[in-house]
Amino acid sequence: MRKCTLPILPVVLAAVITGVMLPAGPAHAQSKRSTDPKDREIELLKTEIKQLEQRVGTLEGLGQKVKVIDQKVDVQAQKLDVQSQKIEVEAQTEQKRALEWPIVKASDEGFSLSSPNHDYNIGFGGIIQGDGRFFTSGADKDVGSTFYLDRVRPILTGSVGKYYNFNITPDFGQGKVVLQDAYLNITYFEFASLRTGKFKAPLDLERLQSDRDLEFSQRSEIQNLVPNRDTGFDLHGKLLDSRVFYDAALTNGVPNNTASDTYDIDSNDGKDFVGRIFATPFELTENRWLKALGFGIAGSYGDERGITVSSYKTYGMSTWFSYNSGVTASGLRTRLEPQAYYYVGPFGLMAEYAQDEHSLNRLATNGAPIPFTKQINRTDTFTDTGYFAQASYVLTGEDASYGWVKPTHPFDPRNGWWGGWELAARISNVAADSRQFQLGFANPSLAAKTATEFAAGINWYLSSNIKWQWDYANTYFDGGAGTTALPRDRTNESVFESQLQISF
Repeated sequence: MRKCTLPILPVVLAAVITGVMLPAGPAHAQSKRSTDPKDREIELLKTEIKQLEQRVGTLEGLGQKVKVIDQKVDVQAQKLDVQSQKIEVEAQTEQKRALEWPIVKASDEGFSLSSPNHDYNIGFGGIIQGDGRFFTSGADKDVGSTFYLDRVRPILTGSVGKYYNFNITPDFGQGKVVLQDAYLNITYFEFASLRTGKFKAPLDLERLQSDRDLEFSQRSEIQNLVPNRDTGFDLHGKLLDSRVFYDAALTNGVPNNTASDTYDIDSNDGKDFVGRIFATPFELTENRWLKALGFGIAGSYGDERGITVSSYKTYGMSTWFSYNSGVTASGLRTRLEPQAYYYVGPFGLMAEYAQDEHSLNRLATNGAPIPFTKQINRTDTFTDTGYFAQASYVLTGEDASYGWVKPTHPFDPRNGWWGGWELAARISNVAADSRQFQLGFANPSLAAKTATEFAAGINWYLSSNIKWQWDYANTYFDGGAGTTALPRDRTNESVFESQLQISF
């Protein structure tokens, strides 16, 4: 029995061990997968790798889409580039065309048409003055109260080739047609320009003031001693930063205070030299009390012969001095004119003195019956003198000026604006040489020895282009009436004049 048991024991032990080991193997493996950190990390890494693979796949798909989009963008960019180049070419073409188009302007200074570089331009302006003149005393027998057009002037200006400027100004006022201005101005240098044609004689300060800028509807008595327009050459310019102005003119020579076309062609070889220098030395200073002070002197020298004699007129355009029949110009004529103006704020002042020395010839008979009739031929030199002083004040506060007063608030009753208002006063005088009466060149019963004018006015500036004036002038005379043997003073002339003006 012992022999049988011993062999079985090893078998039983082997079976037991085998039974124990077989279930223990898998249990041990299961526990190791769930608890080992490295295994878990590996599992996580595997998961992340799968996710990355998915993302890479997605990105590869997006990359393909981006490539497609890039290709489309490139195509569009090329199209846009072509289009932008086309637009740029068109813009350059339009710009080039625009640079060739004329420049059209319209403003309170008039209307103009200009080339893009302003070398060629033309401007159109004008002035129309409608007047009403009413005498209250002393009206000359052939001059009565009336409505009339004083000045009707279309003004054509421009330049040709930048440096060549022109002005053409006819006048249709007062029932006449007169060529007032027609000249060419060559302006290569500011300090020396040359004007040729018919223009204002560069002599009298009041005459050189533009017609639209006058404080009164008619100029002063001193105009009887100076020329109006003349034909010739004028070298003029600006010096010292436009603080000094000069003129040196050679002209035909005309009677005083006339612009008649009768004298556009000279009838003798004698010519007039006219010179003027005018300074505004404080133009560049900031001192308002000195800035607008201007002063100068002008004169003329010439030889005038023939019928170039003057007659003197009043504010109301009646003749108060004239020469006897048979009196003509016979030689040397000189004029001298110191002049000045001063403007500060709304206050303005202008003054001049004039002296006209002229040689005259008198051809007449002694008035005795035949055979005692004798011809008288006498030549002599006489000097007429005159002065004027004028003051103005702008009530609405705008700055007074030798030029135009531009209202701060143009007339507009809907907004309560009433334009600019100005008061003006003037005294002027002309005295004829008394020897002209003594020697028979003028008749004291027809021609007065002196005329003294007092004038006052109100100016209403409705806008930069419209002005309405009301003036009253009273002129007193010495002589000019009665008889040759017993002359007496001419009745003083009292006249009211209103003028409505448009200028541009």
